[in-house]
Amino acid sequence: MNRNPQALPEVAAGTLLRLDANDWSYGRDLTPGTSVAVTVAGVRDLPNRSDEWVWVLGHRPECDYPHVDRHPPCMEVRVNVAALHRRLSGG
Repeated sequence: MNRNPQALPEVAAGTLLRLDANDWSYGRDLTPGTSVAVTVAGVRDLPNRSDEWVWVLGHRPECDYPHVDRHPPCMEVRVNVAALHRRLSGG
């Protein structure tokens, strides 16, 4: 079955995303079923994305932001594209 994935919203570096437990599905060293906050460094979208998930790379809010450019992202979390749309539109 060929589906067209939902368009990915523009997510500016430095955006603080507060994700509910259902907004994300995986992240190293993160506890499933909990809320997560991430200061976005970038979004990794795959050219042939066929599902509704993307990887958000970033930093924990307690990281030494705005000096995060001095080290690579501390975290990577798999986020639902629909949740990105909701969070970025104020939902």
